[in-house]
Amino acid sequence: MVNIFTKTSFSAFVFASATTLLLVQTVTAKPIQIKKQVNQAKPLNSGARIYPANNSLPASRLITIERALKKSSNMQITEVKLTTYEEFAAQTGMYKSSISNNRMVWIVTGFVQGELRMSKGRSVCTDNAKLVELIDAETGDSFGRSIYCPPNNEINFMP
Repeated sequence: MVNIFTKTSFSAFVFASATTLLLVQTVTAKPIQIKKQVNQAKPLNSGARIYPANNSLPASRLITIERALKKSSNMQITEVKLTTYEEFAAQTGMYKSSISNNRMVWIVTGFVQGELRMSKGRSVCTDNAKLVELIDAETGDSFGRSIYCPPNNEINFMP
């Protein structure tokens, strides 16, 4: 038998086979897509909850008057009204951009007999404070409370 392969020809054959294999893999390979992650800045108010319009919801989807009154535990209730936020804001001049004008709200009005104390024990009124509490009619979230003191019953914290 005649040995046709020499050491040099065998090396050339291996090199040619490897090159052909790499060339075939390069031609048939799919391109790799590198996704670059971009850190986008969040708006400053991104944590604020937005309350869209809900005035077209059926009454069965809104909280009951009893549940709204539970939020106003220690006051003597004088009035409870289901209305839109627009009506409340027009009466009080208090507008929040995170609440739609067509959002349904409960307005709970009442009085607190005796001294009204806030958190940290600070007194606000010495007697008969009027409270107006605004409660979201769909979620039950409190939108805030206003306190009105009769003349001569207000305590001034300013030095």
